[in-house]
This record gives sequence, C-alpha cells and structure tokens, in this order.
Amino acid sequence: MEAHISAETIERLEKQRRLLLKTYQAELAKDPASPATESSRSNMIALRHSINQIYGDAATLEVNSDLASAVDR
Repeated sequence: MEAHISAETIERLEKQRRLLLKTYQAELAKDPASPATESSRSNMIALRHSINQIYGDAATLEVNSDLASAVDR
C-alpha cells in the first residue's frame, strides 16, 4: 500500500532535492573525487531511498525526476 503524499510534502521534498542537487553539482565541479562530492552524492541517494521507503514508487518517480540521473553518473 502506497502512502498518500500531499502537495505540501511534495513541495518540501522538491526543495530539499534541489538543495542537495545544487550542493552535489557544486562539489562535483570543484573536485569529482573529493570526500565532499561523495558525501553529497550519498545524501542524494539517501533522500531517494527514504522517499521510496516512506511514500512508495509513485512518489519516488514524482519527486526524483532529475535526482536519479545525477546520482547514477
């Protein structure tokens, strides 16, 4: 059973996703192999997995439109 996800929750998760993606992209531009880059990537992966566990696959697809492509590099 998938949990219902409100518009407010989607907005909050999108804001968090954008911040994590921006941080990751900045760290990646500085040094792709740095611990900070790996930490930022790990944070994005953790968010994606958390959303999936809490809200299910539908929410993961809805919230993580471009997060997955950045993480899978």
